[in-house]
Amino acid sequence: MSLATNTPVLPGGTIGILGGGQLGRMFAIAARRMGYRVHALDPVQDGPAGQVADVEWVAPYEDVETARKFAAAVDVVTFEFENVPAETLAAVAELRAVYPSPQVLDTCRHRLREKQFLQSNGFPVAAFAPVRSVDELRTALTRLGTPAILKTAEFGYDGKGQFVLRSSDQMEQAWVELGPAGSLIAESFVKFSRE
Repeated sequence: MSLATNTPVLPGGTIGILGGGQLGRMFAIAARRMGYRVHALDPVQDGPAGQVADVEWVAPYEDVETARKFAAAVDVVTFEFENVPAETLAAVAELRAVYPSPQVLDTCRHRLREKQFLQSNGFPVAAFAPVRSVDELRTALTRLGTPAILKTAEFGYDGKGQFVLRSSDQMEQAWVELGPAGSLIAESFVKFSRE
């Protein structure tokens, strides 16, 4: 169950941020300038967001009971860290509206689900293939060509969980590095002229 609502949280209200990194810090600074109070929950004390938040909650993301207390103390919740456990988000969403919704996060934090969602809704995406074995990687590279990128479907960010395959000769090395992560996705290489 999610408590998503169209009722705005006006300045003076309290926003809870799950995650205490640099994005949370920037969010908290902007929110405070607009007149909001900010609570940040993060496993690390004195993290970037906690340093500027009105209240810093220190607990592992898996601590559902603390997450519930955190949610009860704020008016609305967002997150700056996509790997908050689904159980924790579900518990928070029972008490407060969470934006974006836990369902959106579930799609966006899994590269394969994200690509499939975008593709099924008509958005252009680089060619891709799910990969669960070396044989599937071989088949994917035959279809996609090289260079290609092999990525973990989950827990990859800022270039982590990625292997650029410049040729199919690197297939075994890529599998050794990323295969143990479980679900993978191979993507055709996109040449960018600018971002």
